Order: sequence, then C-alpha cells, then structure tokens
Amino acid sequence: MQGDELTNTISIPPLPAPENASIGGTTADRALTEPPPVEFVLASNEVPSTPFVRPRSRGTLPVVGMFVLSVVLALYFGRAILMPILFGMLMAVVLAPVVERLSRFRIPEPVGAAIVMLGIVGTLVLAIEVLVIPAWDMLAELPVQVQNLLGELLVWIRSFRFGSWLAPRDTADLTKHVAAQGITVTAALLQMAQSFILSAISACLLAYFLLSSGDLFLGKLVRVLPIFRDKVRAVTVVRTVQREVATYFASVSMINLGLGIGVTLLTWMFGLPMPWFWGALVALLNFIPYVGAGTSALLLLLAGMAFTASTGQALLLMACFIGITFFEGQLLNPLLVGKRLELNPTVVFIALLFWGWLWGVGGMLLAVPLLIIIKKFADQTPGWEAVTEFLAR
Repeated sequence: MQGDELTNTISIPPLPAPENASIGGTTADRALTEPPPVEFVLASNEVPSTPFVRPRSRGTLPVVGMFVLSVVLALYFGRAILMPILFGMLMAVVLAPVVERLSRFRIPEPVGAAIVMLGIVGTLVLAIEVLVIPAWDMLAELPVQVQNLLGELLVWIRSFRFGSWLAPRDTADLTKHVAAQGITVTAALLQMAQSFILSAISACLLAYFLLSSGDLFLGKLVRVLPIFRDKVRAVTVVRTVQREVATYFASVSMINLGLGIGVTLLTWMFGLPMPWFWGALVALLNFIPYVGAGTSALLLLLAGMAFTASTGQALLLMACFIGITFFEGQLLNPLLVGKRLELNPTVVFIALLFWGWLWGVGGMLLAVPLLIIIKKFADQTPGWEAVTEFLAR
C-alpha cells in the first residue's frame, strides 16, 4: 500500500491436506509443497469501525417514576411513624456533641443522655407553659377580637370611593360565621396538640436510646463495610454531618433567641398583652426559613389591629418587625449561617413546599436539616458531584 492509507490484513490459513496425502511423501516433503497462507488486504473504508452502543431500555423511566411515586406515598401515609423517627434521629445528631463533652468528665453516656433529654423535656414543658396556655386563653376570646377587627376593617374599606360596594353594612351573619369558625379552629388545634405531644414523647425516647448507645451503630456500620476505604469514608461522612447540623442548629438558635428578645421588647412598647408570648412564637416560627418570617409578620399585624388603638399603629408595628427581620436575615444570618450552609435558596424553597405539603409544619422544620445532610453526604461521596452542584449556592 502507498501513502498513509490505513489497511486491514486478513490471513486465511490453507485447507488441511486430505487423509490420503500421506501416501506419496514424507511429512517434510508435504510441508515444502504446502502453499503459504493467503493474505487479503482490505482498505480501511471497506470495514467501518462502529462502536457498540447498548440500547436504552424503554421501561427504565416508568420504573423510576413508579418507585418515586411509591416513596412519596409511603412518606405521606407513614408520617405518623416516620416523622417522630426522623425528629429523634435529628435530635440525636444535634445533641451528640453535648453527650460527648459530658463523657469527658467521666459521666457515662446513658447518664449524660438522660441529663440532656431531661433538659429538653423541661424546655418543652416551659414552652407549653409560655405558649400553649396563653394561646388557649386567647383562642377563647378569638370571636370577640375578630369581631372588633372586622368592624375596624370594614370601616376602613368603606372609607374608599367604591368601598361601600365591597363591604356590607350588616355584619351580624359574618360575626356568627366567625364565631363558628373560632370553635372549629380551637378543636383542630386541640387535636394537633395531642398528636404533637405523642410525637414529641416518641422522638425524645428514640433520641435517648441513640444517645445512650454512643457510637454503637457507627461501629456496626464500619464492621459491615468490606473495603477499608469505605470504612474511612463512612466515619468521615457521619462526623461531618454531626458537626455541620449541630453547628447550624446552634447558630440558628442563637439568632432566633435574639430575635425573640427583640420582638418581646417591641410588642411591650406597643402595648400588646403577653409580650413574651409573641417573642417566643416568633422565635419558634423563625426556624422555618421564609415562611416563618411571613407568618410572624401577618400574626403581628392581626395582633396590632386587635390590641392597639388604631390601624396605623398596627402597620407601624409590622413595619418595625420587618426592619428587625431584615437586619437578622441580611446581616446576622449570612454572617453566622450563610457561609457554612451554602444551599441554593431556590432548592430550599422547593424543599419547604414539598415537605410542608407532605408533613405540615413538622416537615418544614425538617426540610433544611435534611438538605444539609444530603449535601454533606454528597460532598464526601464519589459520583455524587451532580447532587452537590445542584444543591450548592
């Protein structure tokens, strides 16, 4: 062949000699008389090199869709048992450093776990004393307060040019409807309180067992994994998740405590009853990003319209609260949490919507910690770079 043309050479061996060929000469003579192998030279364009591509199965996408749908349905219908389990595991992850520090003072892990959980239970009882009992008394007066609020709102609407077309002058039927709705809301809140107490007791018991066992489950996981590299990676992932989630909750708790103190002083200045109630409520709601601040602003606006002298003071109260939350969200939160969290805000908002639809307020509280756990696991696991890139800011 001439030039740089690529060629393919195929060697065809000669046909075997017939059996009667041995009668006429020796083996050496037959070797001399056998023809050499025939070689055919083919041009490269005659034998195209096509890579083998495995066809994609058409049934893969429906199977994945059915699996995802099954998981979502299992989470929705199993929320009564799955939500306390996740809360218990999350409490164990957050409180594990505290138990570890107590163990440095030669306090056994079961005793340290009992001390920590008794502190948590005492905090819950104090929160019920501060929040639930005043809220129950306030709900008992809800129809009267809402009636006064509706009266002021209707007067304000009728002050506009076309307000008389929108606001009715007779509010008796509307007041009866509001009173009936107040009774319905009270019954719903009572049922929610009962389920919350049961879930909280279950989560605390599970967290105690996990904390008292120490690194038992981590040791079992290390013993089960066959490869040493996977053992090291498992320990690294667990320790990283514990550190990051505990630091996140500690930072957010400090921020929310300061916000609660500020709201308590603010509501006291505007003359709202039980200012500590509003401060504690805002501090708890602020654990839910975006949704908590908006809900707190709406509640303070309604409280200001119900308990202050005029609508202008209620609007001023809400404006002051928005200024406090702006300072907290734009300065304190990025300084203490933002650099460590580094989550995509859009993904956080979608997770809040999904878990809120799935499990309500409890799901919203779990949304951000679950995203942190998934992101830290993806950071330490090869092959999960796409997940890290998707969740990162």
